Amino acid sequence: LSSNSTGGNDCILALQQTRGKGRAGRVWESPPGGLYLSIISPSHSLLPFIAGISVIQALVGLKNRLRLKWPNDIILDGKKVGGILCEDDGKSAVAGIGINLNNSPSFPNSTNLASIGYGLDEYRFLKSFFMVFRENLQKSNQDIISRFRDYDCLLGRDISWGKATGIAKSINSDGSLEVLSDGKLVNLYSGDVHLE
Repeated sequence: LSSNSTGGNDCILALQQTRGKGRAGRVWESPPGGLYLSIISPSHSLLPFIAGISVIQALVGLKNRLRLKWPNDIILDGKKVGGILCEDDGKSAVAGIGINLNNSPSFPNSTNLASIGYGLDEYRFLKSFFMVFRENLQKSNQDIISRFRDYDCLLGRDISWGKATGIAKSINSDGSLEVLSDGKLVNLYSGDVHLE
């Protein structure tokens, strides 16, 4: 996809994917009734954060109900409503975004926008999303991290990852999650993190 890009935030929009790919080679469930978007972007170390912030800003009227869960989940009223996956080759990147509109997600603790009566106008959402996405790409890393912290649902809470547990303390300038675990600060750079 990125090798054929014209270089200016080209995108592909789908209402269903049959071979969606998630983190660590997992299947990205993409049934009809969702919105699936792949965007070509300049390489950026905080691209997943930029994409998540932009989704929240573009879902007008839901800002107070939406949160981001490090590193790549979009949360609505405590349940996952979407996700983000970015791949970067150092020159350009692809940001994949999936949002549950009116599909019935099979994963536990998931939801869709229809469950709260939110009718998404895809055209308006995309127009708004691309406007704020381009603006957010121009912001400093410090501004991006600050905004992500505002939306993050983990900070100050007990979490687990692998066989370890701790308290999420901060998002560092490199995008890592700082956790207090057994009296020591640990930085997580990727992986599955769960609220306890």
